[in-house]
This record gives sequence, structure tokens and C-alpha cells, in this order.
Amino acid sequence: MQNKNKLYLGWMIGSILVLVLIQLFWLKSVFKDYQTSLKQEAVLLFANTVTDMMDSLVLSKMTPVFIDGVPDTVFVTSQIAKPIIPDTVKKAIRIEVLREENFPEKPGHVNRQIKVITGGNDFQADSLRAIFRPLMQGIDSLGDGRKFTFRMQEESLEAEDIEAKFNQELTSRGYDVQAKVRKHHFLDSIPLLPANVMTLEDIRVPFGTRIQGYLTDYKWFIYRKMIVPSIFAFLVVMFISWALFSMYRNLLKQQKLNLLKNDIISNITHELKTPVSTVSIVLESLENFGANERIDTRKEYIEIAKNELKRLTDMAEKILISSSWEKEEKVLFKEIDLDYILENKIQSFKPILESRQFKFRYEKVGKSFKIIGNDEQIGLVIYNLLDNAIKYSKEEKEIEVKLSETGNKISLQLKDKGIGIPEAYQKEIFEKFIRVPQDDVHDVKGYGLGLAQVSEIVRTHKGKIILESSVGQGSVFTVYFQKR
Repeated sequence: MQNKNKLYLGWMIGSILVLVLIQLFWLKSVFKDYQTSLKQEAVLLFANTVTDMMDSLVLSKMTPVFIDGVPDTVFVTSQIAKPIIPDTVKKAIRIEVLREENFPEKPGHVNRQIKVITGGNDFQADSLRAIFRPLMQGIDSLGDGRKFTFRMQEESLEAEDIEAKFNQELTSRGYDVQAKVRKHHFLDSIPLLPANVMTLEDIRVPFGTRIQGYLTDYKWFIYRKMIVPSIFAFLVVMFISWALFSMYRNLLKQQKLNLLKNDIISNITHELKTPVSTVSIVLESLENFGANERIDTRKEYIEIAKNELKRLTDMAEKILISSSWEKEEKVLFKEIDLDYILENKIQSFKPILESRQFKFRYEKVGKSFKIIGNDEQIGLVIYNLLDNAIKYSKEEKEIEVKLSETGNKISLQLKDKGIGIPEAYQKEIFEKFIRVPQDDVHDVKGYGLGLAQVSEIVRTHKGKIILESSVGQGSVFTVYFQKR
């Protein structure tokens, strides 16, 4: 059975480990999904941020050509102080807005055109595209027949400005991450970024410049979003683990109940066998060996038979009483004197204590020991505790009983120097049919019902029982009742 239990436990632990691995893979998949989603959103937001800033810059950097004495073929910047030398305007463009009425059949229908003239031959297609888009969107704001000059300088679109605007946009959309931006020419070599950052796609702006963005602390943002899935995964693992271990515990409990059943059957069979055999011998003697003709012998045999039958009756009553308590039948409670009941029980045990040479001491601390309860049940508590103290005391036969009045409570303490109760059984000893294994299971007669009855009676009287015990040192049972 032990090997099977180990096998069952190994299967359950293995199942839980597999479940944990599945949850970890699932959380890793969720993390990657969040990471992909964040990157897609950040790339789109970064591109929109740079594009919007570029559109605004294009329209703001276009300067009308109106300076006297300066030919139209000479390009100027937005901050015109003097004509710029032609060698320095290779990355400048001139923009002309034309108005043509190309539809004679539709008077007033105007066709506007934008004419862009570059100041050099090294313009990239994406650079011109970045210029055309805002012009097409803002054509209505440009006057007809006007001529403009636009030049994109290196400092016109600063990385710090883009970074501030991009972080502002991220925060406004609920992304608690930190973004960094750097600017470089597409032919320049730049240092590689660390492996723990999220690199976004480069954005090309006029003229041959790349804007690169990246997120530095995005993992903490994703980890915070992972709190709910992590809690869910943890609860799933805990619930299934609890279910499996509950099944395993119930399995062990069922096995324990089977062992208890076999043990109680063995004990009861042993207890039944002795009185039945004794009564059979008595009857046989009276019938076959002339014991019936001798009056003294006959009385002695009949008394033996009565005692054995009384043992059978007591055993049946214990089992019936235990069964009746499970039905929670109501009992009559009244004011009772715990001192009076205790002294009566001690007197009933006095012959046994004296015959077995016990050292017995009874001590009272207080004046009033009245409680609300049932005198028969309280008497059974005292009887079972004294009976156990006598049965399980072997070498040192010493019993101390102390009745104390402390405030609004009354305590009954019974101390012996018997064999003691192992710590592993101290919680279970108050359960029904539980007996501490001994070298000889039948050395001390019993059915594992005495302390279960004590615990149940104390509970119905709203009291408390405490056990202190060490193997080989003895046991101390302390029962607390509410004072009347």
C-alpha cells in the first residue's frame, strides 16, 4: 500500500509540474502577444508623430520669394537675412502654385497645380514624397500664383523635439513607457542599441535623414499588464493542485478508515471472545462437572458469568452512546456541581487505585465549581480520563487531579506519568476509533471511543480540552468549562 501511495503521489506531483509548464508556456505566449501589439502600436504612433511634425515643418518653412533684387532662381531659407550663396543651397527646393482654368465649358472651375523645382540632383524619392504630401493637403491655404522657397536644415527637425512629442503621445494613449529618439544620415554608421530595448522602424525625412525611435523600459509595462493573466494562471494551478491533493488526502483517509475498521473489528472480536468463552466454560461446568451441586462453587461460577455478561453490556452501551451522539440528540442541561461529581467518580475508582498501588492526589483551588451541563455526560468525561490514566500508567503509577476556579472559568486538570502520546497522534487522538499503536495491540483493552466521547461532550458544553504529552513522560489533560 505504501508503494502505491508513493506512486499516486508521484503521478499527482508530475501532473502539477506539467500543468505549471503549460501555464508558463501560455504566459510566455501572452507576453509575446503583448510585445507584438505594443510594437505595432508604437511603430504606427511614432510614424504619425514624425509625419505630423514634418508636415507642420514643411508649411512653416516655406518662405515667399518677394525680396527686390533677388532673382527667382536663387533659393532662400525661412530666416532670410541675405541671399544665400548658390553652393550652399543644393538641398533647397522652390515651390510654385499655378492656377489654370482648363475647362472652358465650366467657367470658374479652377485646376491648381504645384510645381516643385529642386536645387540639386541628390534628392531621394521619399524626401520629395514627404514634401508633396503636406502641400497637397494644404493647397487651399496657398495663394494662387505664389512662389515659395523651402529648405530643410539639419537642425530643423531635432531628435529631442520628436522624443518629447512621441513620449507625450505615448502617455496620452496609456502607454507607460519611455521612448528615446536619435537622428542620423542614412549613409552614416551608428552604434548598435542594447538588446533589452524595443527598436522601432526608421522614418526617412528630407533629405537623406533617418529618425530612429526605441523603447527602453517596455518590459515593465508588459509585466504590469501580465498581472491579471499571471494571477489567473496561478489560481488555475492552485485550484487543480488543491483538487489533486484533496483527492490524495481523501485516499489516505479512506485507507486509514479501512485500517481502523479492521483494527476495531479485531479488538471487538478479541473482547467478545473472552467473555463468551468464559460463560461457555461456566455453563459447561454447571452442566457436566457437578458444579451445580456445590452451592459455593455454583455461586462463584454464576458471578463470573454475570461479570463477563456485564462486560458485553458495557461494550454495547459504549458503541450505542457513541452512535447516539452522532445524531446530536438533545440532552437536559441544568446547574451542576463539578466538585461533587468529581469526588463521586474518584470514590468509585478508589478500590482500583489502592489495589494497583497508585499515588493519587486531588487538589481544589477555589470555592464555587458550579457549571451548566449534564451530570451524566460530565461524569463520563471524568470516568474516561481517569480510566485512561490508570490503564496507560505502567512503571510510575502516579495521578494528580486539580480543580481550579479562575475568573469566569473552571478548569479540570488530570495529570499522569504514563506512557504518553506521540506528537503525531495528539491531534487525532480525539477522533473516533483512533488508538495509539502499541507493541501489543491487545495489551490495553479499548475501542478508541473514550477520548472521542470526552471531546464531543466538552464541545456540547461549549468548553475546551487541551492535551500536553510526551512519550515516556506522561500526559496532562486540561478541560475548561464556563462558570455558572
